[in-house]
Amino acid sequence: MRAQPTSAPVVHARRPARRCRAQARRLGLALAATGCNEFALRGETPELPASVPIEERFQQAPLAAVDLLWVIDDTPSMESARQTLGAALVGALADLDALGLQWQVGVVSAALDDPELGVLDGQPWILRPGLEGAEDALLDAVTAGGGRDPTGGLGVAALALRPPLRDGANRGFRRPDAALQVIVVSDDDDQSEAILGEDPAGAFLALLAEEAEASGRAARLSAIVGAPGTGCSGVDGTALPGDRYAAVAAESGGLLGDVCTADLRAVVRGLGDLAVELPRGFALAAVPIDGTLQVEVDGEASDAWTLRLDPPTLVMDAAPPAGAELRVSYRAAGEG
Repeated sequence: MRAQPTSAPVVHARRPARRCRAQARRLGLALAATGCNEFALRGETPELPASVPIEERFQQAPLAAVDLLWVIDDTPSMESARQTLGAALVGALADLDALGLQWQVGVVSAALDDPELGVLDGQPWILRPGLEGAEDALLDAVTAGGGRDPTGGLGVAALALRPPLRDGANRGFRRPDAALQVIVVSDDDDQSEAILGEDPAGAFLALLAEEAEASGRAARLSAIVGAPGTGCSGVDGTALPGDRYAAVAAESGGLLGDVCTADLRAVVRGLGDLAVELPRGFALAAVPIDGTLQVEVDGEASDAWTLRLDPPTLVMDAAPPAGAELRVSYRAAGEG
C-alpha cells in the first residue's frame, strides 16, 4: 500500500487572460516576448536590466625609462670583438632615442682582477640622452682593455647594482621606476662563485626578481656570448660556450646573441626593442555585458583578446605596437 502524501500538491491558480495582457502592457512588453499564459508565475516578475553604451580609447606607449648596464669582458682575447661592439653601440644610442625611451647606460668590466670591481667605467659614469660627447664616452668605455682572466659578469653586475656601490660610486644609475637590462659581452662563461656562492645563476636571478619587484618594471639579463654547448668562431676569433649566461638570459626573458657575429648592430637593436616594454592589459571603466565587447586596434577589428572580470581588464594576446590606438566599445549594466 502506498503511503499518503505528507502535504497537498501545489495547484496553480488560473488568472483571466485579460489580467495577463494588462500586466504585460504595464511592463511595456509584447505578449509573445514574455511567454504570457493564463497560469500564475512563481516569484517576482523579473525586470530587464538597463544598459549603457561605453566607449574607451587607449594610446599604447613605450616604457618611459630603462637602465642598461653593459658588462664587458675587457681581457686581451676580446680586443677585436670590443671594437666591433663599440661601433654597434654608438649607432644603438640613436635607436634608443628613436624608440622614445628615457635611457641610461653604464659600463663595467667583467674582469675579476679589476681593482675597482663593480664600479662603472668612464667619465661621466652614466650616459643619458642629450649628454654632450655621450657616443665618444661609450666607445671609450666599451673598447678599453686591461682586464685579465677570470671573468665573472654575473658577480660584477651584482656588485654594481647593490650597496655600497649602488648608493656610492655608482649613485644615480639605478632609478627606482626604471626597467633594468643587464647585458654581458664575453668570450668565456661566468665564474662568479667567489661573489655569488655555489649557484651564481640562481643568485643573480633572485637579484633580478628583487629589482623587478622594487621598481614594478621588468629586470632582465641578455648575453652576447659563445653559443651554449659549442662555443663559436668568427672574424674576431673564437669563444667558449656561455652556458651560464645563456641560462640566466632564458630564465629572465632576455636575449641571446652570438659574440662571434661580425655585425652586432642587429643584436644591439633587438636589445633596444626589448627595453620597450609594452603593456597587454588595459583597465576598463565597467564590466561589459556578455557579447557586447568590441575591440579595434588602429581602426582594425581584433578578436585576439580575453576579458578579465575582477577587476574588468581587456588583455590582448600580444601587446599592441608602440603608439597604437585601441578603441573599445561595449554595453555595461545600468541601475535598471
